[in-house]
Amino acid sequence: MMGQKKGQLFCLAGRAGFIVVLMLCGFIGTALAEAPSVSNTIPYVLHQSYPNNADEGRPEQLFFDELARSVFKNAGLPFIEQVQQPWKRAYQETIYGPRHVIYPTTRTTDREDDLKWVGPVSRTVWNLYGLKNAGWAHRQPGDIFKSARIGVAMGSARENYLKLRGVKDIVAVQRDDQLLAMLLADRVDVLAMGASPLGFLKSDAENAAVQNVGRLASYRVCYLYFALSKDSPQTDVDKLQNSLDEFYRSGRFLRMRMGFDLNANPESDFIQAIQDPANRNVGCIDVE
Repeated sequence: MMGQKKGQLFCLAGRAGFIVVLMLCGFIGTALAEAPSVSNTIPYVLHQSYPNNADEGRPEQLFFDELARSVFKNAGLPFIEQVQQPWKRAYQETIYGPRHVIYPTTRTTDREDDLKWVGPVSRTVWNLYGLKNAGWAHRQPGDIFKSARIGVAMGSARENYLKLRGVKDIVAVQRDDQLLAMLLADRVDVLAMGASPLGFLKSDAENAAVQNVGRLASYRVCYLYFALSKDSPQTDVDKLQNSLDEFYRSGRFLRMRMGFDLNANPESDFIQAIQDPANRNVGCIDVE
């Protein structure tokens, strides 16, 4: 009889314990479901495009900073901002650090799996520039690659591309704004840089010789993106892409560009190419 009571008490205790466990599991599950997700609590680090020294900045850089802030806010994702650093340092922090964002960034094959991508947010034509009377004009890019001293921003997609093309004499510098001075000082023969930064530097330069700098050849077309650290949740990437797509559909993207006195003509090839969904995953295309 005593053994039977003990058995009954044991069964009751076991059932009570099982019920408590179920209650605890339900409570924990509810708490986890109601808790904010990691992507909503840990901020992303946006590496600013516009430099801390305003005298060195360009309207495009201000635009991209504002676009990044707006797209993240619209997606409901928290962020903090890091003042502009040398490009190579910002790129390395985004590759190896958690939840970093660099922009506008060239989407290349060698970078594809190291980052996550949202965009495109712009498009650029890769040109070679030099002094018009220095003998490089009217020569093919392949010929220039073989024999010219080519200046390029350190750690940029252009630098890596030149290496892949077998260019032997690459002169890499920390920032684009150093390249023009090196060309005028005959430390390089040719510049591999974007048209927008070169135009800005030429307009700001006091040296009259800068007016002799012109385009030698075009060799590549690339789309530019927001690039996120690889650890970024895919759900966040999708939110940001949807946010950017909404900017395009609503016309907000063009209004923002207009506010910075940038090309906002919906009929231009540039704007149509950026907003065309067919180009969402396009990186670079050689045009030689």
